[in-house]
Amino acid sequence: MKLYIFIILIGCIFTSILAVYVGTRVFSVSDGVILLSILFSLVFLLIIDAVVAIIVRILPKKWINPFNRIYKVHKWESKLYLRLGIRKWKDLIPESGKALTGFGKREVENIKDNTYLYKFMEETVYAEIMHLVSAFLGFLVVFINLKLWLIVGLPLAIFNLILQIMPVMVQRYNRPKLMLAYRRNEKYAQNR
Repeated sequence: MKLYIFIILIGCIFTSILAVYVGTRVFSVSDGVILLSILFSLVFLLIIDAVVAIIVRILPKKWINPFNRIYKVHKWESKLYLRLGIRKWKDLIPESGKALTGFGKREVENIKDNTYLYKFMEETVYAEIMHLVSAFLGFLVVFINLKLWLIVGLPLAIFNLILQIMPVMVQRYNRPKLMLAYRRNEKYAQNR
């Protein structure tokens, strides 16, 4: 949570300073108009996140199958996440699943229960889809104020992209481990 808040604050401060400095000199726009544009853009991004979350939750269950090959995590991808130091920062990403859906993904509660593991993997797919769609739809913020798109919309869209991609990487980093445990449990159950 601290990492997210830090990135959001840095993004807002950077955007505000850039926008006020450039906006008042180049676009002849007042500080107040610029700050209102930033505030409105942030609210717009939150609305996008909420709408996307609602829509993704009503998708057919068959589209959320974690064993579907479109959700497959490749070895090169896992290596990339490790190079990016995911182990150090993954726990700093807020996890709101418990509050929003009643299913928390902060830690695995029952590694031996395949029903639970499958639900956990499904939740990683939901989160991955939501964050990916929100990352790209976030660029719509550029159209909020076309006069200030370069100094308000684009920087906020880029910060939104960063904030959305980080949880996607966490989901994709964790899912192969869950699948491995799931398959081990299946194998153990067959050998009994």
